[in-house]
Amino acid sequence: MPTQHQETRPPREAGARGTGHRRGGRRPRARETARVLTSVLLPDVARGVILRRPLMTGLVTALDTDRRAVSTLRALREHHGDDPLPLRLAGRRAALVLAPEDVRRLLRETPEPFSPGGLEKTGALSHFEPHGVLVSDHALRPRRRAANETALVPGRVVHPDGDVLAAQADEEALTLALALGGDGVLDWRRFTESFNTMARRVVFGASAARDRRTTELLCALRARANWAYTVPVHDSVREEFLARVRAGVERAEPGSLAARLVGGGHGADVRPEDQVAHWLFAFDAAAIAAFRSLALLTSLSPGAYAAREEADTREGLDLPLLRATVRESVRLWPTTLLVVRESTRETAWREEVFEAGTVFLVVSSYFHRDPSRLPYADAFEPEVWLDGRAEAEPGIVPFSDGPAGCAGRDLVPLMVSLFLRALIRGRSLTRLDAGGPLPASGLPASLNHFTLRFSL
Repeated sequence: MPTQHQETRPPREAGARGTGHRRGGRRPRARETARVLTSVLLPDVARGVILRRPLMTGLVTALDTDRRAVSTLRALREHHGDDPLPLRLAGRRAALVLAPEDVRRLLRETPEPFSPGGLEKTGALSHFEPHGVLVSDHALRPRRRAANETALVPGRVVHPDGDVLAAQADEEALTLALALGGDGVLDWRRFTESFNTMARRVVFGASAARDRRTTELLCALRARANWAYTVPVHDSVREEFLARVRAGVERAEPGSLAARLVGGGHGADVRPEDQVAHWLFAFDAAAIAAFRSLALLTSLSPGAYAAREEADTREGLDLPLLRATVRESVRLWPTTLLVVRESTRETAWREEVFEAGTVFLVVSSYFHRDPSRLPYADAFEPEVWLDGRAEAEPGIVPFSDGPAGCAGRDLVPLMVSLFLRALIRGRSLTRLDAGGPLPASGLPASLNHFTLRFSL
C-alpha cells in the first residue's frame, strides 16, 4: 500500500516543463545535510565501497549505523516529500532518492538519461577494469552487455552449463568440509578462500583452482579503488592482473563462463579480460552473501528450517528456498551499499528539475528495510521471493535492475545455493560466534561477515 508521501502518478518525461516545476526549490537544512553525511554516506565510504575494510565494518556494525541511516532517510522524506532531495557534496551536484518509484525510473531509464558510469564509478573501476561494461561509452556498452549476457544468461534459473557449475561447487564444498574436520571452525578466511577457488573454477575451469595470485592482485587493486579517482592507478599491478585474466580467458575450459564469453563471437572490442575482471570482483560480494546466508540458515526463523530441509532432501539444480535465502541475505544486508546513476541531461520529476551531471544516490538499505512499507522488513522471509512480493517492490533491488542490472542476477543465487547445499547437506550447522542465532524477527540492520563463525 502507498504511504502518505508516495506519488502514484507516473513521473514526467525527462526535460519536461510544467506548472509547479522548480529548479533547486528544495534544500535540506544544514543539520540535515550533516546528518546525511555522518549517518548515511560517510559510513558507507569508510567501510569500503569496492572492498570492505574489516575494522570499519566492525565499527559501523557496533554503532548500528545502517538502522540510523534508514531512520534518517525516512525523516527526510516525511519532511521534504517524494522528489529526490538536492545535495551539494564536495562540489558535486547530487540528489538522494527517497521514493521507491523513483528507483524504478532511474534503473529502467539507464543508460539514457541516467548513466551507470559517472565520475566516481569510472574512477573506482578504472583501477582494475577500465573497459568494463558499466563504465563503457554508449557505442560500446550494448556489445559488451550482450557478451556478458551470453556468458551469464540472465533470465534462466538454471544456467545452460549448470551441471558443470554444480560439479565445481560440490567439489569445493566437500574439500572445505573435509579440511575443517569434525570439530573445525568455519570462519570468513577459510570460507572465502574456498569460495574464491570455486569462483576461479567457474570462470576459467578447474585448472585455475590454484591461481591465488590473480585473486590477490585483484584484492590489492580493489583496495585502491575504494579511493576512486583520488589516488592514481597502479599501472604495473593492473597490467599484471589483466594479463593473467587474459591468459585465463585464452585457455578457458569447456563449460566455464569465460568459454561462453569468447565463444559468442562478439568481437575484440568487447575486451573479455575486463568483463571477466568484473565477474571476479562480483564473486566477492557473492561470498559475503553466501556466508551471511549461513547465519540465516542457523536462525530461529521457520524459513531457516524449511531451507535446510531443502538442502538435505531436494535433488537436482533447482533449489528455490536456498536461492531465496541468498536473495534475502542481500535484501537484509545489501552488498551494493549505494546504487549510483549520473544524469546525462536535465531531468524533471514531480516538482523538481535537476541539471545534467546530477549524481542520483540510492541507499539500498533504506528501501530494503523500510518498516513503514514492508511488513517483513526486519525478518527472514524467503517466501517473499517465491510469491512475488519482493519482485513487486520497486525499491528492492538486490541485483540492481533495468538495462544495467546485474547480468549474473540468476547465476549468483544458483551458484551460491549449490555451494550451500553441498556444504551443509547431512551436517549439523551451528553458529559459534558471540552473536548467537539470529531471531525470527527484529534482525539486526548490520551483520559483520568478518566475525561470523560456524561449525559443521
